[in-house]
Amino acid sequence: MDTAESNETPYSEDEINNLRQLFEIFDKDQTGKIDLSDMEQVMENLGKDPAEAQSILKEIDPENDNKVTFDQFLKMLAEMEKRLRADTPKIPPPELPAVQADAKVLDFLNLLEEYRAKCEGEGNYAEAKKAIQKYEELKKKETIRQLQSVRQAQEQELQEIEEAQNSQLSEFSKAWDEYMADYEATAYLSLEKLKERHILEYQEFRAKVIKEAEKKVKHSKELLEMRKKQQTLARQKLYEEAEAIKFKADELEAWENAKNEAIMKKYIEAKEKKLRQNQQLALAALLKRIERDRNEQIKHREMDSKRLMLRNKNIINTIINKQNGEAKKTLGQIKTMMGSDFKRMRSVSQN
Repeated sequence: MDTAESNETPYSEDEINNLRQLFEIFDKDQTGKIDLSDMEQVMENLGKDPAEAQSILKEIDPENDNKVTFDQFLKMLAEMEKRLRADTPKIPPPELPAVQADAKVLDFLNLLEEYRAKCEGEGNYAEAKKAIQKYEELKKKETIRQLQSVRQAQEQELQEIEEAQNSQLSEFSKAWDEYMADYEATAYLSLEKLKERHILEYQEFRAKVIKEAEKKVKHSKELLEMRKKQQTLARQKLYEEAEAIKFKADELEAWENAKNEAIMKKYIEAKEKKLRQNQQLALAALLKRIERDRNEQIKHREMDSKRLMLRNKNIINTIINKQNGEAKKTLGQIKTMMGSDFKRMRSVSQN
């Protein structure tokens, strides 16, 4: 027997044999190992969470080569069962009603049996048959009553577990909603800070680029010489000639100012366009990062929700299986109890 089939697992020998048969279906090369993808499919067939199984596998074999042995497979299942029990809401199960037949029913059964024996001894077989039929009918009704009582307690247990799970799901959703609300608030704050930084950056840029543009534009040599000539003629009292030169210089200066203003505007617009492009790239990168992180959080939420619902489903299935076993055991106890109590009472009455 493998070490995995010893006391390290909570499974019986028959259960281990069944699991081995399932494992060997995917061990096509008979190497004693199956691929990680096949392990995930096996887990799904068993109603387990493949992601949780992978997490456990990393714990027991950090350097796994994407192959799973049967020993590791059993350890994963055992650990998942252990965690499942730990995740079961700590609700004390309602006590099952004591399996005890009604004393009046037992008395009546005793009387029916005595009456049947009396009729049989007197040869009144028709009455003896009626007594048997009544006996069986009453016994059946008492059995049903006992089982209904057990079932009611089991339904109460299931209801309490389901209510606890619904509360757990509600708390799960509330926690995630609050987390996502905080995330959206943080994302909005990041966008606002980037917007403020861009506004300040633009203001500083505007002042700087205007100063740069002013340095790039100068009046022409021709205009400077005309102004110099204008001043010389004025000092010489040649005002008519100075006036004529001034008129031409003013026209040239007006033309050059318009030209320089256009140059400055074009220079500033080019610089602004580049700044806007860089700011748009920064904004697009931030929005992309926010959207990527948001989708990651949504993905984690869906995975956690799926895992939680799968665990809750497994818990309910485990409880139902346990209750079915309890109901079967209770039925046997009722039959044994009613039979033994009746025999005891009959023995007492005969003595």
